[in-house]
Amino acid sequence: SAQLAAAGVVLAESADELPASDDYLAWQAASVAGRRDVLRTHSPWPAVAHWPTVSVLLSTHRPERLAHALAMVRRQNYPHLQVIVVLHGNEEDVAHFAPSVREALDGWDGEWAIIGMPAERTLGHALAAASARADGELLTKMDDDDYYASSHIWDLVLARMYSGAQIVGKALDWVYLTAADTTVFRPTYPAERFAKFVAGGTMLISAGDLAQVGGWRPVPKSVDRALLDRVLDAGGLVYRAHGLGYVYVRNAADGSANTSQVNEDHFLTKTVAQFPGLLKSEALGTTSVGEER
Repeated sequence: SAQLAAAGVVLAESADELPASDDYLAWQAASVAGRRDVLRTHSPWPAVAHWPTVSVLLSTHRPERLAHALAMVRRQNYPHLQVIVVLHGNEEDVAHFAPSVREALDGWDGEWAIIGMPAERTLGHALAAASARADGELLTKMDDDDYYASSHIWDLVLARMYSGAQIVGKALDWVYLTAADTTVFRPTYPAERFAKFVAGGTMLISAGDLAQVGGWRPVPKSVDRALLDRVLDAGGLVYRAHGLGYVYVRNAADGSANTSQVNEDHFLTKTVAQFPGLLKSEALGTTSVGEER
């Protein structure tokens, strides 16, 4: 049964215990949860080495989203976690909002640090500074407006363990479109395979591999694509895991501030399912336990 669960097979004693045939989220959640538990308890990694330390790189130039972003970090149940918060703006903004970071992380078990980054510097510069300050063996990028479930980082670490890839990340399956106020399930990128693209807000790489390819490029946009290209050009591997536990938020109102060049209408095509509003689910990270609708 452990081998079946590790392959993503949903196990149940009777058909009555299985999700409804058209409940895509429930099927995905059941498959991923069983697979995650088996990989954590039966894989050889913890018997021969410790689970690696992970540093979250969180850069924002939108202070109003700090509370949300740090709540996503705090909910992670992965041990050995650190967050490096980069406040990207002028000196007055950094000085003003640094206390908000300290307050939001007060009492958190993980380690954390705050870095100020001048507004004229690029996102690539901000991520490079965060990586230089980070102590984790692995580095992962989290965006300030997206949603992350509590086991999101566990999923990335496990994917790196069984794939051996230099970069791992998640598929872009779940998207919340703010203008349309709609959540879409759009599994257009096959998961659990080597690929050339992963969701930028989920990328994980070791500090050593990042240094070997020259780090983050000092560009204002497409910084994720630039790192993927650097790794691929160097002969490295990129692995795309399942998309559960991550919701990409497409803020049409951000305009040029959003690093994506894709129009929001694009995400309304090729959908398997659409849900009004932000779909609330613990498995997606969009709500807390007991609040799911």
